[in-house]
Amino acid sequence: MKVFKTRKAQLVGRYVGLVIGALIYACGQNIFIRPMQIPMGGAAGISLVINFLTGFPVGMANLLINIPLYYWGYKSMGRKFFVRTVVSTASAAVFLDLLNPVLPAYEGDMLISALYGGVVMGIGFGIIFRMGGTSGGTDIVAKYLNEKKDIQVGSFNLVVNLLIIIISSVIYGRFESAFYAVITSFVSASAIDRIVYGSDRQKKATIITSKPEEVSDEIMKATGHGVTALRGEGMYTHEERTVLLCVVGKYETGTLKRVIETVDPRAFIMLGDVNEVLGKGFKSYGQ
Repeated sequence: MKVFKTRKAQLVGRYVGLVIGALIYACGQNIFIRPMQIPMGGAAGISLVINFLTGFPVGMANLLINIPLYYWGYKSMGRKFFVRTVVSTASAAVFLDLLNPVLPAYEGDMLISALYGGVVMGIGFGIIFRMGGTSGGTDIVAKYLNEKKDIQVGSFNLVVNLLIIIISSVIYGRFESAFYAVITSFVSASAIDRIVYGSDRQKKATIITSKPEEVSDEIMKATGHGVTALRGEGMYTHEERTVLLCVVGKYETGTLKRVIETVDPRAFIMLGDVNEVLGKGFKSYGQ
């Protein structure tokens, strides 16, 4: 019974989070983006253009655009992911229309509007993504095409969003607004990453060495992080090699390199960024 209550509380918390994220996103768009006619990509951008040309409510237009896309989304995303997407997009649509008459509209500097709008909307989107939802629109189409046609999600979204932004700026008659739309998108993406991944930026090290025992011992002593050994073969020499894998904090790479250089100066090291690390010594699964 206790487990059931815990799961129920987590489920309620997730959907409350989706609604809160939608609310924050709607505030960002209504206060900073819509009054300054800064274009957006995806269904949101199309909705803003429809509103500009006809006066049709932005939220309702956004919802109507998403409804036929839900058909693809249900098949490609699964029921839980689909329901979360419906909740987040429907909530955003309601807040966009209900709050627009009562929220203050910023009409100052367009750069300030692009920056603040990107931050606020990014926070809202970040919460939605953190809770397992999506922004709907082209994200649904991109995911569907990726699964059915093996089309890359990022490439599809980039092309479609750029087209919508360019066409929107032409319709608005403010060609410079496309530049501010790019700024908004960049700032929003950065805010989303901060919300979804936090400040959890680590480094993954792949080390090929002829002294695996010595190198791994010194790494563990110096950093306190574990090391995993894999067996490999150099395809040029056909010699057996040991490949060491470990993850260290972003400020520990200097220590890592000094340790390896001291123990085995001939070692081959590859360092890469890791956005999120879960497990002992890093974040717990509940964070």
